[in-house]
Amino acid sequence: MRSRAFKSLFFLGILFASFHLFYGVIYENHLGEGTDSDILYPYLFARDIWMGTGMGWNLPPSTTLFPDIILSILLYPITGSVESFHLIYGFFVFLLPFAFAQSLGLKKSNSYLVSLGFLVLAGLDPNQLGQFFFPSFHGMTFLFAAWVLYELNNWKEKEKHQSIRFLFLMTMIWLSEYWFFVNIAPFLFVLVWIRLRWKSLVPFGMTLFGFFLSKIFAKGFSFFGIGIIKTESFELIPKLKSSLLLMIQNPTQSLEGILASITKDPLIYQWWERYLVIGILFLMITSFRFFERNHWKDFLFFLSPFVTIVFLYLFQIEPNIRYLYILPFGFLYFSFRLMELHLWFQKIFPTFILVALFIFYLGKHSDLITKIKSGEAKRTHRIECLMDFDPNVPGASSYWPIKYIYAFSDKKWTLVPFTKDGVYYPWVANTTWDGSWKDQPFPSFPWGVTESKENLQIWPGVELVKECEGWYFFQRKGSGGNNKPKN
Repeated sequence: MRSRAFKSLFFLGILFASFHLFYGVIYENHLGEGTDSDILYPYLFARDIWMGTGMGWNLPPSTTLFPDIILSILLYPITGSVESFHLIYGFFVFLLPFAFAQSLGLKKSNSYLVSLGFLVLAGLDPNQLGQFFFPSFHGMTFLFAAWVLYELNNWKEKEKHQSIRFLFLMTMIWLSEYWFFVNIAPFLFVLVWIRLRWKSLVPFGMTLFGFFLSKIFAKGFSFFGIGIIKTESFELIPKLKSSLLLMIQNPTQSLEGILASITKDPLIYQWWERYLVIGILFLMITSFRFFERNHWKDFLFFLSPFVTIVFLYLFQIEPNIRYLYILPFGFLYFSFRLMELHLWFQKIFPTFILVALFIFYLGKHSDLITKIKSGEAKRTHRIECLMDFDPNVPGASSYWPIKYIYAFSDKKWTLVPFTKDGVYYPWVANTTWDGSWKDQPFPSFPWGVTESKENLQIWPGVELVKECEGWYFFQRKGSGGNNKPKN
């Protein structure tokens, strides 16, 4: 078994290396063309842990502790840069569609293509689907889904090691990734009930017990000076109550709201169309085999994104593709399940598709290189613009530039986060970065940076002194000149 796993890992490594420019475009889109600094939270957290300055962090409600943060802490000392850190992490995530597809019963040759297909699709749409390949962006739901499916497929009620393993898994999911329970859990709950019947009460009970254990673990973080932002700040329960009340009083309006949430975002709507076409086609062709083991499981899996979109509506959360990775995954999965229905397709098509994708990749090669170089140049230019300011003079900043600067600049800066209303806002950050400056009001900072030009019109007494790749450096009117840019 270990030999087979190593062969699969080796082949996936070859695929990732052969198509690596798609990942390069994804990386540079988020951290070159844009400054999506949420990506950098696990990296900076790991760096602070190794430097002994982890106290003061505020983690998000879905902490992504396991495995994102733990993996980040392990990776940090063996990677020499932000880029290599995320490259290794990206390869790890690249493995997950393969693992999930295999756990659902897809043949290995086609499961390889699911992972590769996801990378290609993400490379073509790096801004949206590319999020999947970064830490703390919910790609690990596929790992949890594959792991839970493995445990349920091999469930032995009297196996103590399995019970402990499953309890640990559910505890970590509750602590790390709430979105698992929106994306995959409903499908798995129905599956385990059908498969285990009354014996399913054991894994159900462990899931609930894991919830209480996760609360204990979360409180334990405070002993290390690490906080977790509570979900109460999002007012999810009041939103749920109002949505349920509306659903009872006016179901037609609720249905219209759910449909509107599907069609509002053009990208999500396109993926819904693709998913429905290929999924319904597969179900129609296999309807006469419904009671065979894999086919009723496929039907349950097909319903997963419908449950997700209802959950998002009930909690009044704006749909985003990172909450609906199941759509592109399902599109790929059902496409290859269709191929498996015919023996000829099983033998010929995987090789044909792989060759076709590589030819397509070669055709896109120069365009991908250009995009990567463009992202690199913009990142370098931003840091060069920053270097025109004095790192010894603390500045103010809106949310997005701070973690980006702390990750990519080799100088030590103090940039204190503020909202557009001038309120101190250390969201998913380390408050010790700010030192005593976190107690200072916004007007006390002589300079700063923001990604929104509109903020400069809202903040009184500031003037734009430098514009650089979507960043706007400002200075307080009447402040000293030692922190004014040279050009």
